[in-house]
Amino acid sequence: MAASVQDQRVSVPDATSATSSGEVRRIVALDGVRGLMTLFVVVSHLFAEVPGGVSALMFGWIGVDMFFVLSGYLVGKLILEKRSCENFFSVFYARRFLRTIPAYMITVLVVFGLFRLCDPAWSEAEPLFPLWSYLTFSQPAFMIATETIGAHWLAPTWTLAMEEHFYLLAPAAIVFTPRRWLPAVLACVVALAVGLRLAVFEFGFANHMVGLTLLPSRGDLLAVGILGALMATSPRVPWKMLEPWLRWTPLAALGGILVLKRLGGSAFDVFGPLTMAIGCVSYLLALVRGAPEAKTMESRFLRFFGNNSYCIYLSHLPVLGLMHGLILHARPGLGSPAQWAVTLMAAPVCVLVGVGMTKLIEEPLTRWGRSWKWSESRRAARPSFAASQA
Repeated sequence: MAASVQDQRVSVPDATSATSSGEVRRIVALDGVRGLMTLFVVVSHLFAEVPGGVSALMFGWIGVDMFFVLSGYLVGKLILEKRSCENFFSVFYARRFLRTIPAYMITVLVVFGLFRLCDPAWSEAEPLFPLWSYLTFSQPAFMIATETIGAHWLAPTWTLAMEEHFYLLAPAAIVFTPRRWLPAVLACVVALAVGLRLAVFEFGFANHMVGLTLLPSRGDLLAVGILGALMATSPRVPWKMLEPWLRWTPLAALGGILVLKRLGGSAFDVFGPLTMAIGCVSYLLALVRGAPEAKTMESRFLRFFGNNSYCIYLSHLPVLGLMHGLILHARPGLGSPAQWAVTLMAAPVCVLVGVGMTKLIEEPLTRWGRSWKWSESRRAARPSFAASQA
């Protein structure tokens, strides 16, 4: 979810053009996708996933799944394009750290400070995991142990923890795996994720939080995104034949989701993420290839939310909870006109706080991170097995 919109690069000549500095311009439609998914999550959290909420607006999970696929695509594509740079690892981690960590750490520290000041009757701080668990991205372990999401204002941080675990593992996995083997490796990741969810949700192997909050159990979303990046960077993909299918597959995936929900039981929990991943990556590739839908995603409104998505995502629940607590002395809900009024007031405040954090924290540090330039020197290629036997 935290993959930088400034890392949106693509090698398709009809979708991008090189800048004078040799960088490749990002595809603005992907900013719009990020913005739309941010709206899905925020609307769901403010108006659906609260007491008295509107169940028809409970589509935040779609945004979360798309964020994972988009991260897999963008980060995977960046790694594939820059993997041969001599300074790849230092530049990748410097940029990624400055892009994601400071805003996250500040949010966690501020929220913990608010927990000390606010009335526990409405701050939703219980159960409160140790501060160090959030600072080390190990809160999913406590979520599994307690079978809860923890302090509600920090509930979305499990997705960020999963992203950081992905950032730690994906670069080395992609760099040191021969490209021809990557599809098979990613297929194994997909199979592992589906198998783990089957064990959890169908056979009770572990509690449900294992199937929701751990990287291995959601890895298919990220792996399918990387598979999309492999396709986007391959000169051998028959795009003319595939492009019509890319536009229809998301609709087919939506139909599959409806069928899985209709089946009930564990069908959706087990196979829903993979079905979503296939639909999402097809949609992203269609946009990358210049499908007509890209024009809608290029709207200034959606791109605004896309460019401010990370900090809005970080801060919207603390803002909502704080406003309900200070004004109504109660937790967020929509059971009365007063609660509706406070939530409607909170919505623009959430955006303003997120934009402020973006301008003051995220953007300056992202620019600093981009001062780490990719080296023109290339890492020495590893000798092949055949050559080593010669």
